[in-house]
Amino acid sequence: MAVDRTLLLRLRDNGEPLASCSYGQGVLTLPSLPLPEGSVEGTPLFTVRLTIGAGSPISRDGLVWTNCTPDYKTEFDRNKFYKKVIQSSFHRDCDIDLDVYRPGSFCFYLSFRNSKDQLETTRKFYFIVPPILHINGKLLQLNAIAAQSVVSKWMGEDWDKVFARIAAKGYNMIHFTPLQQRGESDSPYSIYDQLQFDTNVFKDNQDVPVMMQNLREKYNMLCLTDIVFNHTANNSDWLRDHPDAGYNHVTAPHLISAIELDAALLKFSSSLKKLGYPVDLKSTNDLFKIMDGIKIHVLGSGKFWEFYVVDVESTLQLIAKMWNSKISSCGDEVKLPQGIASDDFVGLARFVRDNVSKSPFGVLGERNANKIDVCKFITLLKSLYGDEISTDILENARKIVDEVNSPLYEEYDDDVSEILEQLFNRIQYLRLDENGPKQGPINDRFPLIEPYFTRFQANDGQNYALANNGWIWNGNPLVDFASEKSRAYLRREVIVWGDCVKLRYGRGPSDSPYLWERMSKYIEMNAKIFNGFRIDNCHSTPLHVGEYFLDLARKTNPNLYVVAELFSGSEEMDCLFVERLGISSLIREAMQAWSEGELSRLIHKHGGRPIGSYKYVPLDDFPYKSDIELTEEYCNWDPSSRSMKCVSEIKIPKILAAAPPHALLMDCTHDNETPYQKRTVEDTLPNAALVAFCSTAIGSVYGYDEIYPHLLNLVQEKRHYDLEQNNGIGKVKAILNKIRLDTSNVSTDIEDGEKHVHHEDQYITFHRTNAKTGSGWYLIARTKFNENLPEQHLPNIQLSQTSCQFKHAFSLKKVGDVPTSDEKLQGIPVELVELDGFKVEYEEDSSTATISIPEYFPPGSIAIFQTQHKGIDENLDHFIRYGAVKATSELTLESVNSVLYRSEPEEFDITQGRNGSYDIPGYGKLVYCGLQGWVSVLRNVIFTNDLSHPISENLRNGFWAFDYVINRLDFYREDTGVSHIQEWLRARLNRVRELPFYLAPSYFALIIGILYGCCRLKAMQLMPVNIGKSTLFVQGLSLTSVQMVSKMRSTSILPGENVPAMAAGLPHFSINYMRCWGRDVFISLRGLLLTTGRYEDAKAHILAFAKTLKHGLIPNLLDAGRNPRYNARDAAWFFLQAIQDYIDIVPNGEEILKEKVNRRFPLDDTYIPVDDPSAFSYSSSLEEVIYEIFSRHAKGIKYREANAGANLDRVMKDNGFNVAIHVDWSTGLIHGGSQDNCGTWMDKMGESEKAGSVGVPGTPRDGADVEINGLLKSALRFVIGLNKSGKFKFTDVGKNDGSRISFIEWDKLLGENFEKKFYIPEDESDDCNFDIDKTIVNRRGIYKDVYKTGKPYEDYQLRPNFLIAMTVAPELFTPKYAIKAIDIADRVIRGPIGMRTLDPSDYNYRPYYNNGEDSSDFATSKGRNYHQGPEWVWLYGYFLRAFQKFHFMTNPRAQNNSKTKPSSYLYQELYSRMVKQSEWLLDSPWAGITELTNKDGSFCNDSSPTQAWSTGCLLDLFYDLWSAYEENDDDSA
Repeated sequence: MAVDRTLLLRLRDNGEPLASCSYGQGVLTLPSLPLPEGSVEGTPLFTVRLTIGAGSPISRDGLVWTNCTPDYKTEFDRNKFYKKVIQSSFHRDCDIDLDVYRPGSFCFYLSFRNSKDQLETTRKFYFIVPPILHINGKLLQLNAIAAQSVVSKWMGEDWDKVFARIAAKGYNMIHFTPLQQRGESDSPYSIYDQLQFDTNVFKDNQDVPVMMQNLREKYNMLCLTDIVFNHTANNSDWLRDHPDAGYNHVTAPHLISAIELDAALLKFSSSLKKLGYPVDLKSTNDLFKIMDGIKIHVLGSGKFWEFYVVDVESTLQLIAKMWNSKISSCGDEVKLPQGIASDDFVGLARFVRDNVSKSPFGVLGERNANKIDVCKFITLLKSLYGDEISTDILENARKIVDEVNSPLYEEYDDDVSEILEQLFNRIQYLRLDENGPKQGPINDRFPLIEPYFTRFQANDGQNYALANNGWIWNGNPLVDFASEKSRAYLRREVIVWGDCVKLRYGRGPSDSPYLWERMSKYIEMNAKIFNGFRIDNCHSTPLHVGEYFLDLARKTNPNLYVVAELFSGSEEMDCLFVERLGISSLIREAMQAWSEGELSRLIHKHGGRPIGSYKYVPLDDFPYKSDIELTEEYCNWDPSSRSMKCVSEIKIPKILAAAPPHALLMDCTHDNETPYQKRTVEDTLPNAALVAFCSTAIGSVYGYDEIYPHLLNLVQEKRHYDLEQNNGIGKVKAILNKIRLDTSNVSTDIEDGEKHVHHEDQYITFHRTNAKTGSGWYLIARTKFNENLPEQHLPNIQLSQTSCQFKHAFSLKKVGDVPTSDEKLQGIPVELVELDGFKVEYEEDSSTATISIPEYFPPGSIAIFQTQHKGIDENLDHFIRYGAVKATSELTLESVNSVLYRSEPEEFDITQGRNGSYDIPGYGKLVYCGLQGWVSVLRNVIFTNDLSHPISENLRNGFWAFDYVINRLDFYREDTGVSHIQEWLRARLNRVRELPFYLAPSYFALIIGILYGCCRLKAMQLMPVNIGKSTLFVQGLSLTSVQMVSKMRSTSILPGENVPAMAAGLPHFSINYMRCWGRDVFISLRGLLLTTGRYEDAKAHILAFAKTLKHGLIPNLLDAGRNPRYNARDAAWFFLQAIQDYIDIVPNGEEILKEKVNRRFPLDDTYIPVDDPSAFSYSSSLEEVIYEIFSRHAKGIKYREANAGANLDRVMKDNGFNVAIHVDWSTGLIHGGSQDNCGTWMDKMGESEKAGSVGVPGTPRDGADVEINGLLKSALRFVIGLNKSGKFKFTDVGKNDGSRISFIEWDKLLGENFEKKFYIPEDESDDCNFDIDKTIVNRRGIYKDVYKTGKPYEDYQLRPNFLIAMTVAPELFTPKYAIKAIDIADRVIRGPIGMRTLDPSDYNYRPYYNNGEDSSDFATSKGRNYHQGPEWVWLYGYFLRAFQKFHFMTNPRAQNNSKTKPSSYLYQELYSRMVKQSEWLLDSPWAGITELTNKDGSFCNDSSPTQAWSTGCLLDLFYDLWSAYEENDDDSA
């Protein structure tokens, strides 16, 4: 499918569409856009591309089911679904294309296997494809529709004259009320025969299609007719043959009580005089008398309670009669629950109703239909009171039945109360209310109350009463109020139409075959003739009925325009009907506005998007595939191309967004009171003009333009339109409709129609513009809602940077009285006065047009001006959107960093304090100085079209942001490719400076967004395929590699050379000596540098740190090698792991072993300053550096830190500066540290004098740390393998006693002892096989965190460090032990974002980190609990890697059928554990993942907001899976 006919729809993890809410919540709606000319037959009209995230839970055994047909020849069947398989992958999103070949309503749903191994299906998700309308070959967009409603029985004899008059007013569609034969009431909507057009007008049914074709060809107008699904005329002859088509005592026995009540009311009405009640009501007192009579003669004598309750006496008689009879079986045995006593009649009644009644019970039907199963009841009574019947037993039975009836009587009482209230209110309205019809004396023609049922004898000889149709205040549109789910007919809640019988469709054609067949013919007949349907009373149409018949209609006429009046009571319900029925437009009514303010609100809602609205641009919504197609022409705007152009040259299709239902806004409908009735005659003109300016379809009823004085009665009115009278606003309507048509022809994109509406008392101004061309129209409307309005003069209007030309001005003046013709429908005489005196002055210097209103501009006037935004022409849009790909073509990852990122400390560092982050008044500083800082704010602003956001205000108020984004790049012009970026930005933003200020936010966001997307794409193109073609999440993670690695003035990884250095995190660890940490670099290196293909950067970091090896250790803080600090026992082992990873991943990576590095310090570990001549005076190969680490550890390391004291570490105790590390050669384990220092990553030192914690480490972890020994095992395996392949010359090391041990022996010794020393068995009886002090065991089935620490209980703490060892040296772990330990970690210490650093059951668990706290709490003051419970993210990567590795190893469910790859189950398990990280990455303004969180993922204010290892370790997992299972898979490309 062509990209320019494709729309993207991303699905959430639950299958729900992720739709933009820029336009408010609504319906997924495709454009009304025909295929390009010359399209091959069978080309899909559109393709909806569903994008399912890699590893999403819905992808496990996932299927998409859609009723979109597989090809254009297959007939659409709403209930036939076609299967599409979701390709399960962890590395690529899955795209499912739904090809759409015709307009209508379509849906899809998903099925998948959930985490409980159950098949689960989602609900159905709908999208609609609007019709594509043409008039004589010319496209008519929906927003160009201007429809005129006519009532056929008022047309007279010469319909062509009416057509000609309507065409002259510029309308392009006529809405006909039903043209079928009418019933006895003569209402157009009371159709006598659906299959016969009005024989008084048409000789036969063929006249109508001929007339409609003539209407299209001669008058250039389409035709639309009402479709009436819900009722037929009460005298429809076919009902006599098919009474089952209605609701009667046979088809709807639940209505029997309502039928009898209605009959009783009619009888009472005809007997009023005889019974002595008033028959001509004059007062409320008369009505009260009538109501008393109803209570006696209708409700009392009718005994309607019999429809509700159990007949007590007959039940007791049956009990007595059947008591001693032999009851062989009463069905299920009746067992009374415990706790119900024999005298608990309420409890017994409840039990009887639920278990001893006959089904259905409690449902209205015939009298005395609610019955108790006497057989079961007797069994119950005997179990309660004995086998011998007695008067006591019968009395108890009576009490039980009375209690059964008690709630039923309450229902009856409630219904009677409602009946009386409804009758009172309705009779009062009909007879007494000033606004009612005042029907006069009660007689047979006008009975006391309208009959709810049409009564007749059918042709089968039976008498029937069929429910009449109507409507209910605030009724639930999804409930058929004539069904058994409603008592509306009994409770008299229906505002009934006595001339219409409600049709009963049931659940489908089998329930009422004739009705469905008849209505099908009716629909097909009309669909062949008319271009559109107006669904009458749509909110009362059962959804399945509407779906069936509209699908049928679209088979005949695929491009059927469907409009509906829908009074559902909520926008949510409106959307439901629209999406299910495929409604093209919902009718909205301007005459419903009760004030100028309400009219302004209505116009604002339907006028279009606000001027200056943000335009959608893909920022970080979708992955940027490195091989995506690029073309400059793809974003070239051409309204005649019939394609959906993309945002930029990157061919990412447009997004399918949710929009409010399209509107057909009527200035007045045939159901509305006229302006003369509701407002004033003069308001006819401004009301019409305001409606015409809206970005909707519009409509009007014939007679509105002609100034008819009153709402005409569709039933009683007999007059015809007066076609001789030339009166009204037709001339203005022609002008307005021409403007609408011209405006709609400019563009097909919903984003292009913009408006500004301003209300000031009587005045409403409306500026409608086209966002791409800048052309527009300005309307000044002075309304007249009331007579005798105060004088108001509108001040001069200024249009900034906009030219303006006066076009038209009119005022409507009433010059005569209401006409009184008995034969013709005529309007109130008016004069359409053309106004002049408008001045438009244009100030060249300020580019401002000023409109001056003349003194004479009375209420009921309009003025129209044509406008043009300065600086916007048809070339601007393309100029903005193209060129960014070329501008970014020379960027490197280092220069991408300069353009996208730079935290404020970094920017200050580079610019020497001359430039920092941009500060948005009312919002605050951006977190980055580069584009990401803007995008992090603009993302949600664009998504919600938030024009009131502080960033929007700032952009409108001046060009400070423009200057900032351009000028900051002066500091980076020497970076490769940045100068091209700057020139592209400068050229585009300078063009925007020429535009009206209020357009600045929209264009700025568009420019920033386009450039941002191209920079992201360039970064992906510079990375390998495992990133470039991966998912949004993986690409987001990989961009933190760009984020974290850059050059600084203040630091580097080399003392004399400014080269890119990895930051541990931003902004906390970004500059000077705090930027580059040995431990952090090498934990992050595999993920951030190797998996992203940044091999040279990885190599540079490895060699730079190798230079600084001292004491056999890698420095904790590098400080460019100037003043490195050696207080990390673990950094050297992460360093060796990084070298191993480098050699494994980089082609010919082993060559790094021969690289020579100049050593910062002498071999004797003497400390010398960086400028000492002996610094860097000798060299070692990296191979030798590696061996030196092993050798120094094997012999033991013991030293005091150089420059020890307060200047080095102000809170360290003196002993803490003494570092000691040794190997226990009985086990092969490395031990080190003391209770006074903290040499692993858990390195928080106590520093609170108030709490007395100064110099007391929070987590000293002295002894044999589990992760260090796991890393040791990995390193031994590594060098042994290198030696075997001839790439590492060393084979053994010397021990501290002078003896030597080979690497192979050391590896074996460690392997034999590791689990013995670290594992805590589940079963206490196994303790003998391990080194266990059972008296301090807190939790079993886990691995110790440390072995032989200074505080023995700390050995047994559950922390996440063992997962590092599992990942790098899985051979150390017995799989059955390992998997259980992992599962415990999963349950106990896995948080939603990070890993809890301590078991919550531990006494020392303190999960809230607040470094600013200075209290007396020893555990937490000054953040001493940094690693005692807060949840660190980087360890989560190791957890997931271990989880994947050992689950795949031990769990058959985690393997595919061939046991060669992970199963979708395992992918789902992994994915479900990364949802929160993905959300964090997307939501964080830092576009990274935090260092840590507090308890259960809660935000930690003291955490570094984006941390290198947090994302790097997650990338490790993806690379594990990709390299093991996808790298050589052809499909992965």
